Amino acid sequence: MPTFEVVPGLPPYGPMAIAFPTSGHGAHRQGFVVRFSPKTGDPWVGNFQPGLTRFSGAYAHPDAMHVVVVSGGDIYVVDPEAKAAQELGGMVVSVTTLPERSALLFDETLRLSLIDPTGLKLRTRRLSWDGIRNLSVAVDLIRGEGWRYDDTWHEFEVSLDAGDAKGGAYAGP
Repeated sequence: MPTFEVVPGLPPYGPMAIAFPTSGHGAHRQGFVVRFSPKTGDPWVGNFQPGLTRFSGAYAHPDAMHVVVVSGGDIYVVDPEAKAAQELGGMVVSVTTLPERSALLFDETLRLSLIDPTGLKLRTRRLSWDGIRNLSVAVDLIRGEGWRYDDTWHEFEVSLDAGDAKGGAYAGP
């Protein structure tokens, strides 16, 4: 498994950090900075530009080959060997590790996503107008509440196996 660490800033010397997203957006600004030490090759630094939230973190991917980086809510699945990342979007405000399922659960403000050893296993339909609270995870079921524009909270359930969602605050398309 590659190792990684969050670092407080861009390296002052040595090779330049690799900017993500690769479109170049924000390439000359410091974002969320992570140093990767792949199994082969030299260590390198990634500079991940933030999305729309204040949440950032780095997590071992359940497949033990990749690293999941969240920068300001945007999700990146990083291949440390290739010095590349796949962007998965998102507006992440929290990540829950589910060791019994070898998975990471992402609260994306409006919906939930789950990454397991095979990759992105689940992305629910929209469950909320703007916010999710009281998440709880049982063996195969996620429960929580989604916020509605009339300032009420509506319960939902999501099957971890099928990805089916019942309830929630959003009933639109």
